[in-house]
Amino acid sequence: MNFVESCLHSRQFVQFAVEKKEMTSRVRHACSLHLPLSAGQRRRSENSAFTLLEVILALVILGAALAIFGEVMQLANQNAADARAETQAQLIASSLMDEILAGSIDDSPANRQPLEVDDDVRWIYSVSTGTATVEGVYPLVVEVEQDVEAKFNPVKYRLVRWMSTTPEGSEASEEADADSQQAQQSQNQSSGAQQGGGTSGGAGSAGGSQP
Repeated sequence: MNFVESCLHSRQFVQFAVEKKEMTSRVRHACSLHLPLSAGQRRRSENSAFTLLEVILALVILGAALAIFGEVMQLANQNAADARAETQAQLIASSLMDEILAGSIDDSPANRQPLEVDDDVRWIYSVSTGTATVEGVYPLVVEVEQDVEAKFNPVKYRLVRWMSTTPEGSEASEEADADSQQAQQSQNQSSGAQQGGGTSGGAGSAGGSQP
């Protein structure tokens, strides 16, 4: 009987010890959830991930860099388009001036006349004449520009050519008249010199015949 009681007491003691051990482990686990981390653990957790402030700063820097890059690309594209438009305006103005000089287009004043150009943007031209302080010439002005609103900064090009007020045929006739007059004057001078020499020779022979 004593042996049985001792066995029962031993079993109860073992069961109590196991329950106590489990209770202790549970208490330790619960306390570990609420206890602050040590300095080493806190340092390792801080270095293992980014904080919210670092993420926000990185996003702000990335957004600013993308915005600046977009502005630079837009400015470069605008400058390239303006350079191409200016080159095309120079070619159009030179072509119009050549046609006016050739007589294909009248040089009478014209204002904002449409042009047939193979381009997405419409082009217009104007022709005007001015006055000069020098006689015999006048300025002929051909201006080409894009037919767009002023807020889009249309490209303009102005070409000036100095023209003569006298026609080419009259200039040729005047030069021919001047050449003929000069030839006639030189001929008259040579004939006058010959007549003067003949008269002086006749007078000398007459003086020698007298006794």
